[in-house]
Amino acid sequence: MISRSISGRLNSDEGRSKITVKEYDREYFERWYRGRFAAIGSAPTLKRKIATCVAMAEFVLDRPLQSILDIGCGEGRWQPVLYELRPDASYIGIDSSRYAVDRFGTERNLRMGKFEQLEYHVFEDRFDLVVCSDVMHYLTSAQIDAGLPVLADLVEGVAFLETFTRADEVEGDMVGFKKRQPGTYREMFREVGLVPIGMQFYVPDDVADILDALEVPG
Repeated sequence: MISRSISGRLNSDEGRSKITVKEYDREYFERWYRGRFAAIGSAPTLKRKIATCVAMAEFVLDRPLQSILDIGCGEGRWQPVLYELRPDASYIGIDSSRYAVDRFGTERNLRMGKFEQLEYHVFEDRFDLVVCSDVMHYLTSAQIDAGLPVLADLVEGVAFLETFTRADEVEGDMVGFKKRQPGTYREMFREVGLVPIGMQFYVPDDVADILDALEVPG
């Protein structure tokens, strides 16, 4: 879990130096979400983030949110908040953590899967909101190349692709963090037809075409 740092960087070097193999198991989630680092990505921050995503998708679509796909969802922390905001909307979470899916799969509708294997999942329709938060900066370029075109094809309205770069002041789990330039991600998203509309939100080309000129940054 990575979060942007506003008031100072959390010193996690001690814990980071002891980790040699990264496993998204119970210990990982306890450490980063319920341990002494729990302030990173706290519940109030998460609720504000999700409310913003819902509002942005509904503004672009000009209708209530109906479907959400959360790629790299972890324990599916978005699902209960989304249910509070839009109880009639469907939610599907995909994650590679066997622990997370075994524990929360039935309760929060989580499925086993990796970003680079999205093509093996079968979905009936595209999604109003596609979320991939705090994921891509841990992936290799090959993994992104395999999964990103599939992700882009699944976006009906808006994608929230929260990703951090070497230009950002960040804190949290730095194991496996890929320090890419911002332009690298911009090019990746552009190549699959995702147009930035600000604050890490993206829309497909066909949606961008119907937005007002100043709603799409130049």
